[in-house]
Amino acid sequence: MRPVFFKSRPWNLFRDYMEYFLTYCLFGWVYESVWCCMIYHRRGFINRGFLFGPWLPIYGIGFFIILGVFTLLKIKRPLLVFLAGGAIATAAELVASYIIEATGGAPMWDYTGYFLNFDGRIALVPGLMFGLLIWVAICLIQPAIIKLQEKYRDSGVHNICFLIVAALFFIDLLARIPLGSNI
Repeated sequence: MRPVFFKSRPWNLFRDYMEYFLTYCLFGWVYESVWCCMIYHRRGFINRGFLFGPWLPIYGIGFFIILGVFTLLKIKRPLLVFLAGGAIATAAELVASYIIEATGGAPMWDYTGYFLNFDGRIALVPGLMFGLLIWVAICLIQPAIIKLQEKYRDSGVHNICFLIVAALFFIDLLARIPLGSNI
């Protein structure tokens, strides 16, 4: 018999949103570590995250920002998702580059040499990639996640797997405090 706790509305809401967050953290890590480093720049594998595990929290946070903006503006058409997603992500990357440089002393990326770059902080190709990634997330991945969550909502295996992955993420996050950044 499964615990009643796993059937409560607050638990389902927490688990669902945490699963969204962890999913996009994972996809962001795959994009950065595999696509950017191994395929696009051909530098070999580099863990681009500041954590040990395969997750980049900025992509999870970015997903919620994009989802909130799209919900607020009622953006649902695929072409608008791509265009607005690319524009919002590029603007966020520009702002983040100034914040990171001001607080960390050095930029974490440099698009100098890319076509249509601005001060090496943003460029056309990364903006288009972000638009494509956001389109894939909003139009393909998110509906699939929701269907899987609905199908396995009351599964004990689902809840236990979620607890294990979430615990690993939080342990990794807390380990960064005494151990310092992975970068």
